[in-house]
Amino acid sequence: MHTYSDEQLRRYLDHIGYRGDARQQASAEPLGCLTRLQHRHMARVPFESLSLHYSRHRLLSLDPEDLFCKIVDKGRGGYCMEVNTFFAAILRTLGFTLYSAGGRVRGPNGYKGWDHMVNIVTIDGQRYLVDVGYGSNGPPHPIPLRHDHEFIGVAPTQGRLQYRRLEEHTDPSQRVWVFSTREDENAAWKDQYNFVEIEFLPCDFEVMNLRTMTTPRSFFVQNVMCVWTLLGPAGPEGGKLEDGGDPETAGPVGLLILHRDYVKQRVGAESRIIEQLESEEQRIAALEKYFGIVLSPEEQRAIRGLASELRPKAGHA
Repeated sequence: MHTYSDEQLRRYLDHIGYRGDARQQASAEPLGCLTRLQHRHMARVPFESLSLHYSRHRLLSLDPEDLFCKIVDKGRGGYCMEVNTFFAAILRTLGFTLYSAGGRVRGPNGYKGWDHMVNIVTIDGQRYLVDVGYGSNGPPHPIPLRHDHEFIGVAPTQGRLQYRRLEEHTDPSQRVWVFSTREDENAAWKDQYNFVEIEFLPCDFEVMNLRTMTTPRSFFVQNVMCVWTLLGPAGPEGGKLEDGGDPETAGPVGLLILHRDYVKQRVGAESRIIEQLESEEQRIAALEKYFGIVLSPEEQRAIRGLASELRPKAGHA
């Protein structure tokens, strides 16, 4: 399996603002190191679909070297198979034991087939779900594979992991891991995705990636979106890490989301639209302003004529 050079590892750690000797920490306190890496990664490497809209070829590579160039050199992110493939290679470079597995995301009409990727990391005999590529409802830290395990995600969202049968199973003995969320204790649990503990190979993800990036029904083909996690000091007040706080104790306190024609910030229970986008020029400027993503003139032109292009509404200049 692919690993990166010492120089590439250093550049990545600088890119996400990770402090300390990651190799030494991964050996001495692997779970703590993994948790900090995941937090810093999700706060710097966005979950995004931009290349499916702002590029001529609209094809996504899962080659680890291509992903390093896209994420570290160009300051971009990607969707689940891109960012989780990349993060898996980083973890292997640091000496973690892991493999990648497939998952099925639940849509309005049920599960959509193999369209998601997760990493399963083993530490001291315990397996953990590690997923840096699910966006606003994803698990923001390593989750132990334990039936009925509940945890706090990006507050106030609560998460739960269960090992159980799906309604769709025809064999009642079948079991998969099901990741669910709810917004508060009075709300019903909503299944987000399920995954298996069978190792998927790179060729499996190539097949999954081809469908996900090309079918017109794909969420990512239909939607321009970009999401990253906001870190802040531990405690209920939260706030952005950049406003003050120790990255060693910082945790996820909110989300910054660009979706179609708006930019939204969610911190704790408060969610507000911070900018409404009415044209491609505004959206391109918002990507740079909020996420530091600068699209070239060629990339900007590539969305013209697509259904996802943001056109001024009638009556607007």
